[in-house]
Order: sequence, then structure tokens, then C-alpha cells
Amino acid sequence: MGWHRVMMRRSSEQTGFTLIEVMVGMAVAVIVVAAAFTILTTTSKSLRANEQIVDTQHNVRVAMELLVRDLKLAGFGNPGVPIGACTNAIVPADQTPTGADSGPDSVQLLVPTTRATGSNRWTLKNPTTTAGTTQITLQTGAVADMVTSGLVANTSYISIGGSATAQVTALDASASTLNVAIPPPLWFQSEDPIYLLQCIRYQVVFAPDPGNLCGGVTPCLTRGVAGVVAGPNAEAAIAEGIEDLQLAYACDGCVTAINGGIPDRIIDDQPPASNSFDQADFLSNVPWTVAPVTPDKIQLVQVALVARQSKNDQGFGETNRAFVGSGAMAVPGGDHTLPADPNHRRRMLVRTVETRNVGL
Repeated sequence: MGWHRVMMRRSSEQTGFTLIEVMVGMAVAVIVVAAAFTILTTTSKSLRANEQIVDTQHNVRVAMELLVRDLKLAGFGNPGVPIGACTNAIVPADQTPTGADSGPDSVQLLVPTTRATGSNRWTLKNPTTTAGTTQITLQTGAVADMVTSGLVANTSYISIGGSATAQVTALDASASTLNVAIPPPLWFQSEDPIYLLQCIRYQVVFAPDPGNLCGGVTPCLTRGVAGVVAGPNAEAAIAEGIEDLQLAYACDGCVTAINGGIPDRIIDDQPPASNSFDQADFLSNVPWTVAPVTPDKIQLVQVALVARQSKNDQGFGETNRAFVGSGAMAVPGGDHTLPADPNHRRRMLVRTVETRNVGL
């Protein structure tokens, strides 16, 4: 009996959780797990949104740096004859020359290409003399490399050190020689750089992108020789997410009422005259084909690039509703306004570039 009473007493002391306590515990656990999941989801989506913002800013800056570099070099070594589609150092292509744009502009630039390093660098192997020369010798492999970059006899022009420009009349890739006519008294040292002059196009490409220039990620900004689909000079994407490129130009000598239309190293005050340099002095909606408004008068280029996120934001929380977009955006240049985009953030970058070689 004593043993039985001890067991009964111990059994009565070993009480468990009531149903209400279990339900309260489960509710608290569910709340904690839900809160943790919400925090994790929100943090993950915030990081993804921030990464997209950083990528968008990076894309528009990379695109701007490349375009600005080529604008500054445009016209370097200009031979004064058409090279490809480049009849001038800068060939503007306003999307709608006679009115407000409904899409991005494009531009073609005459720019030099070279290779400054490596065993096949594009430099002179042997110096020339003051007697002039009809053939130059480059580093071993340089001419073959230039051929892959678009060098063609009787079509291509090169510049030697930026001092002499000549047409390549013949080439020997195995001997790494180029036939050119360099008149006396010009002479050059070994290792002087050789530049291949090329007509490079910048354009924004949208879906459906039949040439797959954007690699399936439209829109994008492409760079390359217009129409070339293979090789180092093929048109290819340099920045994804670029949805607008607007170019406006300030010139010197475009207004006949100012100094008789003769360039005087002062930007033309476009009519109606304000007697000051302002946004109205940048021209858009201009064909640039009727004198005196011709590309050789361009002195400043205003570049406006707009980039958007590659993907839409997913919202902060458990839903995937996009909640951040971009309103209508007036792009500098005065002739284009991007419609509102409720699903993508945008970043716009504007630079004004002074040309260096256009009027040479």
C-alpha cells in the first residue's frame, strides 16, 4: 500500500500542458516564424533592388565614358575623304530631324583604333627617313591583327602618330608591311603608333532585336562599325538597359548673321538671340546637311543617356507587386519625353563634350 501511495503521489505531481497552453505556444511560434520570414524576404528584396540600382548607374556611366571618349577623338587623323558612312568626323542622326523625337538618336564617329601593348602592337618596327616612304614595317603580327579589325587595302586609311594620314594601297600580313605614301620631309621613329581610322556607330536597340545585338537583353546601347556582324568591329552591346540616347549640338559658324557665318571660336547664339550661352544654343531636330549648318561646325555635343533597371522591383514583403517606377521624363535636348514606366526605375546622365578634331 505504501508503494502504491508513493506512485499515485508522483503521478499527480507530473502535470503536462493544457490545450490552451499548447495553442498559445503554437500561435506565438507562428508569429515569430512569420515575422522572421517577412524580415528575410524584405531584406532579400531590398538587396536585390539596391543591386539593380547600382547596376543601372554603372551601365549608364560605362556607356557615357565610352561615348565621350569617342566624341573627343572624332576626326583624329581625318583624311578629308569619306570612310564608310563617315563623310565627316561626326555624322549626327537625329531620330526625327523635322520634329519632336519618338525614340533615341544615333551617331556615327570617325575615330582611331590602335593596339598599344603586346608583341603584335600596332607600332612601327623600323624608323623612316626624311626622304619619305612608300612602305612601312610594323611589329610582327600587327598587320594580321589589323586585318581582323577591318583593315582593307585600297579602302582603309591609317594615321601614323597622328601626324600623317594615308590610304593603305597594299599590305603583306606575313611580312607585316603596309604600302602607303608618306611625302618628305615627314619621318617617324620606331614604336610610333599606327591608328586605323574607322567609322563607329552608337545606337539604342530595342526588341525584337533581329540581329541579337543585345544578346537577348533589350534595350541596350551598341557600338561598332555599322552593319558589321562578326569580328572585333562588329556592332555589339556595350551597356544593357540603355533606353534613350539624345544628342544636341552647339556650333560655331552655323548662323550667317554672326561674323558672316565664319567660325570665330565662339559658340553661335542661336536665334532668337539671348546674348548668352544657354540650352537654346544646342541644336536638335536638324538634318545637318544644308550649309552653313554642317557637322564640321560642331564644337560642343550634349549627350543625354537614360538607363532603366533590367528587371522590375518585386515589392517589399511577401507579394511580388512592383511598387517603384518612373514618371514621364523630359530628356535634355528639347525634343523627346520618355513616357512613364510604372515598373522600372530610371537613371539619367547628361554630359557636355568639347570636340577636338571636328573642324580639322
